[in-house]
Amino acid sequence: MKTIKFLNVVFNVKRNPEYKGNHELARTDRIHTTFPLDTTEQDMIDEFHAELVNISNGKRWLKGEIIQVTSIDNCFEDSAETSA
Repeated sequence: MKTIKFLNVVFNVKRNPEYKGNHELARTDRIHTTFPLDTTEQDMIDEFHAELVNISNGKRWLKGEIIQVTSIDNCFEDSAETSA
C-alpha cells in the first residue's frame, strides 16, 4: 500500500447568472473536490471552472459556465491509501 497526499477542498458556489439550463450543478451551493499539494487557491478555482461537464443533449459546458466559485469554505491536506 502507498499513501498519497492531496488537498481536500470545499468550494462555496453559486449559479452563473448567464446559465439558463437546468443541470444539477446549478442547484448546488457547495462542492467537494481534491487537488495536488502546492496548488494555489487561484489555480484551484481556475482548474475547477475549466472542467468539462457533459449534458445529456450532447451540449458540453465548462463548470464555470454553470456555476461560479464564491469562496473556499475549507482546504486541508489529506491522504489516502492506494494499492498502486
